[in-house]
Amino acid sequence: MIKRLFAVAVLGAYAGLTQANQVSEFTESYSETVKVSGQFLKGLQFTDVDYAVAPHLYFPSAYQGRVCIFVSSADGRYKSQYQYTFTEPAEGLVSIEFPTKYIDELEEFAPGELGLLATAQPDCSSLNGNYLVGSWGTPKSMTNIAVFLRSNARRDVATVFGNSHEVSDTSPVTVKCQDLRSNYRVSYDKECVLQDVDASQMTRVIIKRRNLRAMPDEVVELFQ
Repeated sequence: MIKRLFAVAVLGAYAGLTQANQVSEFTESYSETVKVSGQFLKGLQFTDVDYAVAPHLYFPSAYQGRVCIFVSSADGRYKSQYQYTFTEPAEGLVSIEFPTKYIDELEEFAPGELGLLATAQPDCSSLNGNYLVGSWGTPKSMTNIAVFLRSNARRDVATVFGNSHEVSDTSPVTVKCQDLRSNYRVSYDKECVLQDVDASQMTRVIIKRRNLRAMPDEVVELFQ
């Protein structure tokens, strides 16, 4: 009886916390007409997951406030954006609400074909906050991360700064970005797969781009 009352109390507290957190400014569209935006960064998410239309965000430290969330499919048919406000401090891996009406359509995508991008910042009118690593479903491990890009460069190289297990900040990890493993590469076309990294210690990712000559670097500052 005591265990049952305790379980009811925990569920009640969780429900209260979920209701206290707020979704606002949610917009979405799904169309057979392909739509492409000019945003370079399209997703930052854990790859070792059983794909489900259930977004999660990872907070290395406690955060209370607004998160700006952007979702886009690789084929350009789906996109959405909204704000999610944490009214209580959130830390670790946290599930968030996603009030889409296109669950059936989104479940048809393969892993890596739905980009999830989130930043911790008070104003979502421009992307100038610190990025959070997300996932579609609960990650089985949190050491492999994909960065999804819409790039017109011939060559993109991503360098991770921070502690990658026992690799110090003076020895950054660099990977070459590859073409997205999908038949549909419209909204984004490349992925930089960061393997064996420690998400809790990552501070930034710098993406160096090159066509016939070097292009300006893209710097992704992560929430710490």
